[in-house]
Amino acid sequence: MINFDKRLFDLNCKEAKSCYIDTVNIGLGYTAVVLKDGRCGLCYTYVDSKTSCNVLKGDSTFEESCCYDILCKLENNENTVERTIIIAMINAMNVKEICNLEEDPGTLFKDLNLKYGDKVAMIGYFKPIVNQFKLKGVIVDSYDIGQGIGDEESFYNLTVPSSDALIISATSFINNTFSFIIDKIGHYNKPTSVLGPSTIMQEKLYEGTPVKCLGGTLPVDIDKILKAVRNGKGTPQLHKYSRKIYQVIK
Repeated sequence: MINFDKRLFDLNCKEAKSCYIDTVNIGLGYTAVVLKDGRCGLCYTYVDSKTSCNVLKGDSTFEESCCYDILCKLENNENTVERTIIIAMINAMNVKEICNLEEDPGTLFKDLNLKYGDKVAMIGYFKPIVNQFKLKGVIVDSYDIGQGIGDEESFYNLTVPSSDALIISATSFINNTFSFIIDKIGHYNKPTSVLGPSTIMQEKLYEGTPVKCLGGTLPVDIDKILKAVRNGKGTPQLHKYSRKIYQVIK
């Protein structure tokens, strides 16, 4: 099994040593981390687990901390509040690398090599994509723990092997199931995408996996992003002040 926490640490530890957190903003919909130099990263606030409803224990704080010290908390950390903050921090550190990525061109259907009558397996439930694909004659079968959709055993044993493409929610990094998913799908070699505002847009992170497409979010108007986060807004509101970015892994 690939240790993606360790891979994330290795990819980001150098940058993290020279970065410091300014503010951490935890909203009902999303969490935003702003670094001292103004870079901002987002991550979905995971509220599907009891650990997300608990306060963080201890006297330590994330604000004013060196990003390296916070990054060291990631591996094998099952606390979804802390993982949310760390992923938002990583996305903030990665802003310089992703700011030149193209706006989402809406080519996911083509990039997943789909055609009328194909089947897509979806981990997490993206309603807009489900509706879009259905209009194109594609059958979408979802498995989403939080929304009580689907059955794990039948999804991995029947749905995934018979599918023509796979979509994975970036939430799987927050609840620490991405490694499990990649291990569970085994030698699956059909086009795969990771989507959602939490998506870590680092190509090397996905080496050795079938992931071909990444879709994430780049904050643009930071003040309005933070206001939306404080006011418990969701994805549609945040996208008014962000760019939906997209990357096809070569």
